[in-house]
Amino acid sequence: MQSPGTILFMMFALALTVNACSDSGDSVASLPPSGGSPSSYSYSGYNAKGLLVVAGSMTLAVTDSWTVSGTWTLKCVAPGENVGPQTGSGTLTGSIQGARVMVNLNPGWADNNVFLSGSFDKDRFSGTWMWSTFVGSTAEGRFEAIKIR
Repeated sequence: MQSPGTILFMMFALALTVNACSDSGDSVASLPPSGGSPSSYSYSGYNAKGLLVVAGSMTLAVTDSWTVSGTWTLKCVAPGENVGPQTGSGTLTGSIQGARVMVNLNPGWADNNVFLSGSFDKDRFSGTWMWSTFVGSTAEGRFEAIKIR
C-alpha cells in the first residue's frame, strides 16, 4: 500500500502531467546533464504577493533522464509568513516530465509537503512552489534557483 505522501505527490505529478499537454514545446536541452555531479543553486522563494519569504541554497543532480535528487538548506526571511516545511535542511527528490521538473522538498512525508514545479533555463531553475497539506494547498508562490558558479 502506498503512503498518503506518495499518493499526494503522484496526484500532484498527474495534475502537472495533464497541464504539460498544453506545453509550448520547450525542449529539455537546458536541463543539467544526467549522471553528473550535483550543482549548487542559490534559492529565493516569494509569496503570492511577490515578497521574498524564503532564501537559501540547494543542490540538484539529474540522476537519469527522468529523476532529480539533491539537498536543500533554507530559512524564512519574512517572520510570520506561512511557508510550510521549506525551512531548515533536508533532501529532495523529483521527476522530469518533458520540459517540466517537479521536486518534493519533503520526500517520505505523508502530509505537510512543499512541492516545486518549474523548468530549467540555462543556469536557472524557476517556477512555482506549493505548501500542500491534507486540506490542500495552504500557501504558494514562485521561486527561482540560480546556479552558483
